[in-house]
Amino acid sequence: MTGRWSTVTALVALACLALVPLVADPFQLTLLTRGLVWGLLAASLWALLRMCGLVSFGHAAFFGVAAYVTGIATTIWEVDNVFLALALGVGLTCAVSLPLALVASRLQTISFLLVTLAFAEMLRTLALRWRALGGSDGLPGVVRPDAWPLPVELAAPRGFFYFTLAVVAACLLGLYVIARSAFGHVLVGLRESGTRMAALGYHPAAYRAAAVLLSAGLAAVAGVLHAYLNRFVNPEDLGALVSARALLTVVVGGVPFIGPPLAALALTFLEDILSSHTDRWLAVLGGLYLAVSLLVGLRRRRRRVDPAATAPEPAAATPTPARQP
Repeated sequence: MTGRWSTVTALVALACLALVPLVADPFQLTLLTRGLVWGLLAASLWALLRMCGLVSFGHAAFFGVAAYVTGIATTIWEVDNVFLALALGVGLTCAVSLPLALVASRLQTISFLLVTLAFAEMLRTLALRWRALGGSDGLPGVVRPDAWPLPVELAAPRGFFYFTLAVVAACLLGLYVIARSAFGHVLVGLRESGTRMAALGYHPAAYRAAAVLLSAGLAAVAGVLHAYLNRFVNPEDLGALVSARALLTVVVGGVPFIGPPLAALALTFLEDILSSHTDRWLAVLGGLYLAVSLLVGLRRRRRRVDPAATAPEPAAATPTPARQP
């Protein structure tokens, strides 16, 4: 899918989603809102994977830290403005993820994946043992605050859906602009050949650290919205299943930047339909993930071209005209 078609698809999807509350009931709006939140989390992982070639299995750390900051801000600090909560969630999440970004930016592939996974599991264990944060019981009572200066009632499902849709659309637009900016092109260059970019004067570790912080900030926004959607935060928001779900959503969504959000919406509704019809819905969903992964692998294999077939044919020798006596 080209960039132009991705943009058209995104605009059509945004227009359709804006009209959904006219015909949907509160339960369906909640499902849509959950799908948008998961879509933003998947988009944050897509940014790291697509632009830097780094696979993270610890995005639950950014997601969960922001959710816990939101819970603490609401229940303990008595923050009553959603924009202030978003600022606190994103800011503190980026501060917590800065050491990880500085260390992990110097790693590659499997090492990066393992370090991010260990970081998320460390934070999950801390949340389980920290009684001030509720321990394994989590933090209940995360009420939705005021949206001043916007005249939006976040307590109602329709108002919170529109607010989530606007925030997610703004984040995706920002990601789209960054991906097409000079910064995004530098990240793609580092993904292709960090040695060549370093020879040109770029600092690979600094750019990768900035990309990790960008991805963490987007995941933090999703975490804040998730906390307000469920009105509850627990240590499982930091668990490996959250990271796995984001990664699988990126695989299903594919290369276009709009793919992961659309895949998250579809998978959220599919999960609800399967869970209402069978007790083995997890097995069916796992089979779907496996089938999509296999199809993606086969498609990439077919795109591989035999180097011998693409090698340029030797130029035919030009006959030299015979000399006239």
